[in-house]
Amino acid sequence: MGLRCRKGLGVAGCRSLATATAVGLAAALVLDAAAAQAAPNGTWLSQPQIWYYASRQSLNGVMADIRSSDFKVVFLDVRKVSEAMQREAAQAARRQGLMPVVWVQSPQYRGLRIDELVAEARHGDGIQVDDHFFAHYSLEDFYLLRQLYPKPIFCSIQPFQASLVPAAGCNQLDVQCYSARQFQPCLKLADRLGAVVSLSSENTLKYRSQLGERSFNTFLWQGP
Repeated sequence: MGLRCRKGLGVAGCRSLATATAVGLAAALVLDAAAAQAAPNGTWLSQPQIWYYASRQSLNGVMADIRSSDFKVVFLDVRKVSEAMQREAAQAARRQGLMPVVWVQSPQYRGLRIDELVAEARHGDGIQVDDHFFAHYSLEDFYLLRQLYPKPIFCSIQPFQASLVPAAGCNQLDVQCYSARQFQPCLKLADRLGAVVSLSSENTLKYRSQLGERSFNTFLWQGP
């Protein structure tokens, strides 16, 4: 429907009104687009990345970069990382307003018992168990972890593991949407499970614009 100009405005007034209306509509569209942008949730730092930043005394700097990209959580792989370095990585995250969560990577290869998973997460404010855990540990193991671990538990699965998700106990669930070919079905699964979408920095981060208002993780951190 066209814009009708009120009597008495004249030609110049009508043009000004039309211009103002067009600017207002454009601004509204920009705001709507901004509101629909996906929300960064978490990103991972691998064992080599922690060593790299710690050896250069730049853990504070990388945590600041992660926070400036609007992430809220940093998942830390602390395998074979010294006690002092684990503590410093967690403290650096907290100083920048991030939640440090210990990512217990490949516990099956190390034969970790549930109490040992709890011990590995001692410097974090949460623990993450991923697809390796759900492939090799039972639901009884998970519920024992829930019983022994008082802090938040972050669960991460591959799409084919949807049936393995515990009925309760995950404070946050993410689905690893790392395949470009299966990206859309993975998004639908994440929606059904109420899960965060985890993106691969190599394969699917480029499809971030397709997420709408979904929350997402990035594996791994690749810098600003």
